[in-house]
Amino acid sequence: MARETMVVKTILNDDVVLERDRTSMCGKCPANMLCTGEAQKVRLVVERNGLDLAEGDVVLVETPAVSATRTAFLVYTAPTILFIFAVVLTVKKLGELTAFFFGISLVAAYFFLLRLYDKRFRKKFRPRIVGIIEKAKPTDPSNGASLLI
Repeated sequence: MARETMVVKTILNDDVVLERDRTSMCGKCPANMLCTGEAQKVRLVVERNGLDLAEGDVVLVETPAVSATRTAFLVYTAPTILFIFAVVLTVKKLGELTAFFFGISLVAAYFFLLRLYDKRFRKKFRPRIVGIIEKAKPTDPSNGASLLI
């Protein structure tokens, strides 16, 4: 599990929008201005978990470890292999165009099942706030303004 510190940007009903600077991944890349432009921020929406949070709080966020290779295989490689096998196995019996559409429909069914799987297990892989590291400093309501009488 990866842990990182983030700042509470806004508070929604039961969710919190967190933000941090993108420094470790993109800071040294020569193409970082092409990918993200000037906005070098990462935003994340997580559940509030009943914590007493305010805008500006620094929190510790725990992200479950998910294998990027497994995810890439499920999203890219498996449907490609499924499509190729479906077309190769059915092209002689059904013809090229029908085999093509059969392969497309099989891949669509695969992604539908993958979506059901994702909905069922999504909560297990969501980032969560572990604790508050630093509370936000209260702002002065006068903002340096003085009253003239």
